[in-house]
Amino acid sequence: MKIFIVIVLLFIIYNLILAMFYMIRDKGQGKNTVKFLTVRIAVSFGLFILIIVALKMGWLQAHSILPKYQ
Repeated sequence: MKIFIVIVLLFIIYNLILAMFYMIRDKGQGKNTVKFLTVRIAVSFGLFILIIVALKMGWLQAHSILPKYQ
């Protein structure tokens, strides 16, 4: 599950880079920038929902960075 999340995050970064490339190349006049930013937002939202579901189902375990004192 963690590897899948990393792969999706890399895909999100890839779409962000493509959007920046087309924004610079088309001087903001093309539709490619909007398309790639829309894909990035949709995938980010889907990943957020997937992480919440995975935490609720027990597929992922949340942990604290602070040590527990007993």
